[in-house]
Amino acid sequence: MFEFPALLLIGFIVGLGGALIPGPLLAFVIFDASRKRKVTGHFIIAGHALWEALIIFLILFGLGSLMLHYKIFIYAFGGAALVFMGFSMIRRVSQVEIKSSRVNSSLLGGVFYTAFNPTQPPWWASAGLALLLQGYELMGNIGILTVTIGHWLADLTYYVIVSYVTCRFGRFVAPRLRQISLLLGGFVAALGAYFIINGLIT
Repeated sequence: MFEFPALLLIGFIVGLGGALIPGPLLAFVIFDASRKRKVTGHFIIAGHALWEALIIFLILFGLGSLMLHYKIFIYAFGGAALVFMGFSMIRRVSQVEIKSSRVNSSLLGGVFYTAFNPTQPPWWASAGLALLLQGYELMGNIGILTVTIGHWLADLTYYVIVSYVTCRFGRFVAPRLRQISLLLGGFVAALGAYFIINGLIT
């Protein structure tokens, strides 16, 4: 009777804990909302959830340990992709008003900045797997779905708020769009470099 709200709450809290850690997805949400000057967080999280659903599917079919085994390659490839994306944001900084950027779609941006975040597969194969098992033990497949929904609700809530605040205070953001883009691009590139180094020394 109480399993459903309990699992939903567990998924939400765990998801919120992950969402609050600054990463490439947060940078893209701020960049995208600033550039388009509208709330786009829900579209970005839809893309984020699509990719995570694929990761969860693969883990449930036994690929979790394989992902951990090849963690060094995941960090190296994902880190390199983030470095490229960060420098791309910096290179296009003078064209942030142009709508023909490489990742113009908020939905696809959510997919890309999740797919190339190298912490995603290891997290789902370890801490995320424990979360899924907790749900399964209490409610079977419905429990897995419940904790996953709770996790996505946390992401949706947080990133929509971030997106809204970025737009709400757009009059302060717009004049500084160039500087914000440079800062976020540099952050994503630096994060990618950190992941590459972390993968090499792990």
